[in-house]
Amino acid sequence: MKSKFLYLIMAFALVMPFVSCDKDDDGYKEIESKHDPTSDEDQTEIVAYDALEWLQSGIVVVNNNNEVVRRVCGKPLDASHPTVISVPVKSLASAEEIFLGWVAPGKETVKVEGGYDYNLTDVDGIAQGSVSFRAVEGEQGVIARMSVAEGTPLKLITEVKFIDYDMWPENEAVEKYEAGKTYWFDAEVYEWKIFNIHYDKSPHELWTWNRKSEFYCIQGNDNGKEAILVWLCPDANDRVEFFSKYNISTHPEPKYYFLEDMYKKLPTLAEAQKVLDFYNENYDAWQKMLKVMDDKRYKWSADPGAVGTTGNSEFLLNSYDGKKRKIKCLDLDSRQGEICNVNYKSLFCYRYMHILIFPPYNN
Repeated sequence: MKSKFLYLIMAFALVMPFVSCDKDDDGYKEIESKHDPTSDEDQTEIVAYDALEWLQSGIVVVNNNNEVVRRVCGKPLDASHPTVISVPVKSLASAEEIFLGWVAPGKETVKVEGGYDYNLTDVDGIAQGSVSFRAVEGEQGVIARMSVAEGTPLKLITEVKFIDYDMWPENEAVEKYEAGKTYWFDAEVYEWKIFNIHYDKSPHELWTWNRKSEFYCIQGNDNGKEAILVWLCPDANDRVEFFSKYNISTHPEPKYYFLEDMYKKLPTLAEAQKVLDFYNENYDAWQKMLKVMDDKRYKWSADPGAVGTTGNSEFLLNSYDGKKRKIKCLDLDSRQGEICNVNYKSLFCYRYMHILIFPPYNN
């Protein structure tokens, strides 16, 4: 089946706001503030990040059952200690760079002898525990360690060890990825289908396919840096307009249901930031990538003139604030990209991408 982009309606995207049936509420009411894909008026600036969410998202994605969905950085080398994560590095400087990438924008570490202390706070500045990063001497193979303070609610992470490549197991060797080349990996492709708009519970059904997909390496790991590979969903689909049965901005008891299988596999904030940094610093290289993949008929570029397209480069992320009813997107529509909040009241058509991060290659 041809590739199709994820038709994400804000009322149904990561959170599916289907509300309990009210006998006095009959008929269909159009949701207010329907999203205009050519406008950013319904996007808002992020004024603060959740440090715990950012740190978690940089290492391992965990579902509500406390199970690993996917690993972003590192892996447990000892099966008897699955929450001790190991990351291969060439030097203390490399370990420090990776750790500082887990510090959310706007948050600060405290420089101490041999490393850093990092007090985690949420978007309102409320404490969430802490972690510390220290250089290690005298422990074979371990260059540095991130320790997690007792009571810090990180999931499936109690410690991160930065391991010297010379001591890294050969059967776990990191592959080399070169910028400008493409590589094939299994990836999930999503599509929404509508069956019956009058069906009370869910007129939408999410279809998924797991198939080999061609990723483009925007940053290689053959020069001491992490490799960054991306796959963009095409800007095309069988588009269907849909209005929620209830106006979620006025209904007294809106209920939200996570489509967790899909949601947790979207890029995390930490992954998206790496792509955003590359995009803003290497805009011409990003445009070259789009041309290469467009020439292969993948249709990665925004196509505002075609029927059934979003016409934008706004990519949904794995970040939802239930308390503030905000989700986040990576907006690459302009020369200077950004991560921004999305107004949950609108109808949205968003694209999505997959991001793969690999440690530096040990050459």
